[in-house]
Amino acid sequence: MSISSKCTSLLPAVLGAAILGLGVANASAAELGNVEAGKAFAQDTCASCHAIDKGADASPDSQAPTFEAVANTPGLNRRALIVFFRTPHKNMPNLIIQGAEADNVIAYILSLKTKN
Repeated sequence: MSISSKCTSLLPAVLGAAILGLGVANASAAELGNVEAGKAFAQDTCASCHAIDKGADASPDSQAPTFEAVANTPGLNRRALIVFFRTPHKNMPNLIIQGAEADNVIAYILSLKTKN
């Protein structure tokens, strides 16, 4: 067996392991944060403008999306929320959420995503 055929025969196994590894890394990232602590933070910090509970029809501030609507935004993921929370926004208080608070509120928001 030549070196190139050995490499070719190992390619599916290497790709499979890499894909599996990515899945494990993504699962670990999704598990960051405490959902209950995130909900408590959101209740204290965000609920005056945003509806934070699953199934809420509208936010107290009509310009603020519900957390469930945010969670179900196409393409939304943990990284997008990290960037969002570290960036000031024109229609929001000057609130930058970082560290464990960010991990927790991100875990809470992502827990509201509708399962398909």
